[in-house]
Amino acid sequence: MAATAIAPQDVLGAYVSEGATAQLTTLTWTAIDIANTNSVTMTGRKVLFLFRNDDVATQTVTITSSENPWGRSANITTEDVAASAYAARMFEPPGWENALGSRQIILTASDADMYFAAINL
Repeated sequence: MAATAIAPQDVLGAYVSEGATAQLTTLTWTAIDIANTNSVTMTGRKVLFLFRNDDVATQTVTITSSENPWGRSANITTEDVAASAYAARMFEPPGWENALGSRQIILTASDADMYFAAINL
């Protein structure tokens, strides 16, 4: 089954007009799909991944990688996120899009109480 896609979000820049109605960006948090996994398509820019654990116990996140030009080829596997905690990591396309070269990062979690947001940088 195909991974559930999550679109990276844009946030307001440093110089927002004081007449603009919004001065902050409200992030959309998405529950990680533990049955089908999730994917985020890299747009050629850096992307900040934010994870939020709403569970009462430590949960894990796995992020699948591909080889990059600098020789790194290891996935991030079962990385702990403590109960009620947040975690973050910045990614760039080389080496993090899936092995098929589709510019998608694939992620999974151990529990449906793990939430995720991706932010374009």
